[in-house]
Amino acid sequence: MSPRSLGLAALVGLVVLASAGLHAAAPAAPAWVLEMAARSTPSTVAGAPAVVLLDEWNHEVLPDGRVALTVRHVVRILNRSGAAQARASVFYRDKDDSVKATNAWLVRDGKTVTPPKKREWADVSAASIGAIFDESRKRAISYEDVVCLGDVFAYETRVERRMLFGQVQNVWHCSLPTLVDRFVLKVPPGWSCEVAARSGTAVGLLKETVAGQTRTWELLDRPYRPDEPAMADGARLDALVAVNLVPPAESAGSAPFVPRDWAAAADWDWQNSLGQCDTDAALAAEARKLTADCADPLARIRALSRYVQQLRYVGVNKNLALGHGYRPRKATEVFARGWGDCKDKANLMVALLREVGIEAFLASAQTEEGRLVNPDWPSLNQFNHAIVAIRVDDTVKLEPIVDVPGAGRLLFFDATSQTALLGDLPWALQGSKVQVIFPGNKGLTTLPVLPIDRFHVFETKLELELTGAGAVGKCTTGGPGRAGAFWRGFALWKTEKEQREYLEERIGKGLRGAQIREFSATDDPVTGERRVAVDLAVPRFGQPMPGVGLIVRLDLLGRDNVPAFPELERRLPIGLTPALVRETIRIRLPEGYAVEEMPKAVQLQTPYGTYSSAYDFAERTVVVQRTLRLEDRTVPVAEYAALRKFLGDVAKADRSSLVLRQPPAQ
Repeated sequence: MSPRSLGLAALVGLVVLASAGLHAAAPAAPAWVLEMAARSTPSTVAGAPAVVLLDEWNHEVLPDGRVALTVRHVVRILNRSGAAQARASVFYRDKDDSVKATNAWLVRDGKTVTPPKKREWADVSAASIGAIFDESRKRAISYEDVVCLGDVFAYETRVERRMLFGQVQNVWHCSLPTLVDRFVLKVPPGWSCEVAARSGTAVGLLKETVAGQTRTWELLDRPYRPDEPAMADGARLDALVAVNLVPPAESAGSAPFVPRDWAAAADWDWQNSLGQCDTDAALAAEARKLTADCADPLARIRALSRYVQQLRYVGVNKNLALGHGYRPRKATEVFARGWGDCKDKANLMVALLREVGIEAFLASAQTEEGRLVNPDWPSLNQFNHAIVAIRVDDTVKLEPIVDVPGAGRLLFFDATSQTALLGDLPWALQGSKVQVIFPGNKGLTTLPVLPIDRFHVFETKLELELTGAGAVGKCTTGGPGRAGAFWRGFALWKTEKEQREYLEERIGKGLRGAQIREFSATDDPVTGERRVAVDLAVPRFGQPMPGVGLIVRLDLLGRDNVPAFPELERRLPIGLTPALVRETIRIRLPEGYAVEEMPKAVQLQTPYGTYSSAYDFAERTVVVQRTLRLEDRTVPVAEYAALRKFLGDVAKADRSSLVLRQPPAQ
């Protein structure tokens, strides 16, 4: 649960002031703060910026069905970067939630102190990215400019809000060491709690107690686990508990909705959005216009997908407590204005498709750790995104197609993405669990992980011709799937100058001093392949060796899509992202040059991936071919050394050189 508060505390600059500027006349912190502040810091937290002494989330269901959330948090600052933890925030919905308490304290040497200037909780917007209106707000306070090492910062907030769904979940996953991490759930007389799902490696270590109408789950002495490269989904997940809140029978009609199965969740979502997929003459005319030259249904789908993807992403987040955060705006409104958020764009595409005789559905998805969506807990709270599921027949042969019981053969498409074209899926969605929204849908659908050799290919070709001391040539890079999406996004969000500078820096890592002369790009809207090409000049190429000739390094191409693991030890499991990296280097030699020494081919094969290299020389041209394949795999900490050895062997094989013999001077 800690990341809900601690994750907001980005590490910023620290100014630790002397304690002389603080006053000890502040009202004493409550007993629970002083009690936690008196606890000693265990030696096991070495290296951590701070240690969380207490993180408690207390959910109290009120008799009227609302919930009061009280958060108590106590943290001790251990080093300079830890001062960023001396901050607090509480999120609420404007005009719907009620913030009942916001308190913060600073404790030094067992005494409550206060800064020389009074601290106020600032009330600011917490609008999501791309929203022009958002009910979400937060109150925040910071003591990070006055804390000293060893100080204890504590806060308590309380918010009362209406529950849309009678469901609560708590997740124990935090980077900082935490002594006491507690989740408390209290319901009124007549109510009951159903634990709907449990997961995580430390579920068995949760201390669970029941006292009357109150349940408490507690996890103690959690270790320090800082960020590491390529962390697997749920890498820090210790435990998760999901609870359904069951009201007494006589108040069931006025109580928050609890979906008892996935069919009930789908029915609620369907009813909530009923009437939003509307049409009018203008929308129908646009659908016909966009598909006028399309020869078959797939061409029509592709034409409409391109139109919807290019619409601006803009959100309007209001009436969230009534479920409108799950309800798209009317398709005619989104079409007329030319913008919308994920559910708006998906809904508009469904409406456009229906105008040309193609049935489609909305689907709820999760863009953060979507593979961890729990099928045992029917809850719309598990989703944060909306995509499109399009009914297609057997003539459509695209990879993101799944047979969904009750709906048929569905092609999944993310109408929000501007870079993953029809027939592709953003990597965050591949392998994730989604729910297609139609009445009675009883389960989740797992989206496919697209084939590595077609959707995760990163291909680079480098052609060089030696010219005296230097070389000239051309570099082409890109591919389909993820590579195409990357370069498509680069073109959308970067100027050509910025793209050139990036490529010059990337190529310059292997070809020092390389200068880009010409820049071009190709983009295939059907295959999704996008490739970028540059003409370049290298003033100095190779290392002259008197009496031998020229030594040419062959590790000329960097791999930005391959993770690096410099640390000798690992705390968290690794999530390998699939990739097929193909590199071809051709070096044309001047007349009279010969190859004195050629590297040997290398073959590596492991559970994590494979690597191969080959070298050839014919018709005055040296050809280098390298292929590195990484699998879609979670690597446990116990296998870290083996993975690191494999990538180290790859790097060693890459560091090959070519020895050329130059013709004798005339």
